[in-house]
Amino acid sequence: MRNTKIVCTIGPASDTRESIRRLAEAGMSVARLNSSHGSPEDRRNLIETIRTVEQSLDRPIAILHDIAGPKVRTAAMDGTVTLAAGSTVEYVEGTTTTAQRIGLSHDLTAVEPGDRILLDDGRIETTVTAVDGDVVTARVKNSAELRGRKGVIVPGIELGLPTITDRDQRELTIAAENGVDFVAASFVRDGDSIRTIERALADRGATIPLVAKIERGVAVRNLTDIVDTASGIMVARGDLGVEIPLESVPVVQKHIIRLCRETGTPVITATEMLESMIRARRPTRAEASDVANAVLDGTDAVMLSGETAVGDHPVRVVETMDRIIRRVEETTDYDDSRKQHVPAPGSQSDALAHSAGLLGHDTDAAALVVATASGKTAVRVAKFRPSIPVIAATPSRSVCRRLALSGGIVTGPPTATATSTDEVIYIAVGSALDTDVVSQGDRIIVLSGPRNDEAGTGTSNVLKIHTAIERD
Repeated sequence: MRNTKIVCTIGPASDTRESIRRLAEAGMSVARLNSSHGSPEDRRNLIETIRTVEQSLDRPIAILHDIAGPKVRTAAMDGTVTLAAGSTVEYVEGTTTTAQRIGLSHDLTAVEPGDRILLDDGRIETTVTAVDGDVVTARVKNSAELRGRKGVIVPGIELGLPTITDRDQRELTIAAENGVDFVAASFVRDGDSIRTIERALADRGATIPLVAKIERGVAVRNLTDIVDTASGIMVARGDLGVEIPLESVPVVQKHIIRLCRETGTPVITATEMLESMIRARRPTRAEASDVANAVLDGTDAVMLSGETAVGDHPVRVVETMDRIIRRVEETTDYDDSRKQHVPAPGSQSDALAHSAGLLGHDTDAAALVVATASGKTAVRVAKFRPSIPVIAATPSRSVCRRLALSGGIVTGPPTATATSTDEVIYIAVGSALDTDVVSQGDRIIVLSGPRNDEAGTGTSNVLKIHTAIERD
């Protein structure tokens, strides 16, 4: 099995039923919907299509609904405008962009002369020369073509943007109404940002795990608070590499992954992982090394953005990513890395989950099978990086999907609901035999949470060495 999961952004190059099916067959575990592009109705249609594909494959595909967040963007426009080095431009809130005046989704009047304004993920740099009312004047440092709806970043400056924009409100309604599996929160500042979005979802009658995207310097400074609050973390290296010094990004990435490993929080490494494959048929050696290093660091998942959303051959990209991950996970370096930064058990449930992994290793078991209603026991086991696969057996389809983001956990179709401890074990063994991990006669370790695990109020209470034999 492959421990590290693959997240694919769905876009014009991959939004048909057949394309999504082929992505899933190639190795996609999570489908990302990018609400920065397209319409809310596009998201509704995509969710329906993904659910249809999931049903036909009879295995979970999680949906990650990525809301745009409080990001300033240039006004929409047809074609491009040319910004010349040394020229002067004006920034103003509005819907029209020319080479002399750039329309924005939000004003930048909080800046001061000398501040930098970066366009298109930092590809275009300008420096503020004056602020007059609602008009900000800046000098262009490098010549470049600018398109509409490109991101605008002012490093280190608070622009007074809301945590949830009007556009985000509409997207949260879609996420709640359609029961997506995760919401990715963009440009979060701290734990309060997460709690604000959780309340907005609760107002819509939904409880959806939030993945916090770390893409601002202030988020890095508040990382512990964010990790303690969010259900998952994304290392969003695109904007992060503009907000903080570029040379700091690899160090920050490793720090984030390490903290998430220690807390058992699923973490995604994202942005430009196989960027050249948007057009090329092969990645660069540097890109292959980038993926490999993220896997060795212990990331739960790696993400593809433009490669699968608008690229020439999305399925080939996923197949390439899958091969790189599998090759890395075959190495002793990977085995050694999994032993690093493993947290000490902090509770009775942690101790039992940790012991289950050790027991599986000592008995040369084929897998550690976890019967769980909420998924919490499976995540707790995976936190300790056991040397054998973790198979989660759960009656909940939504839990199956949410575990699709957690590294090292295999899930199949939802199981039947058990009414006794013996039945829990019987159903869990059957679920394990339905995977490619366990065969008839294999020794397995079965760990079961209590019957009230779904409410998160109990502790794991059954640990058993078992032989996987299918009963008539």
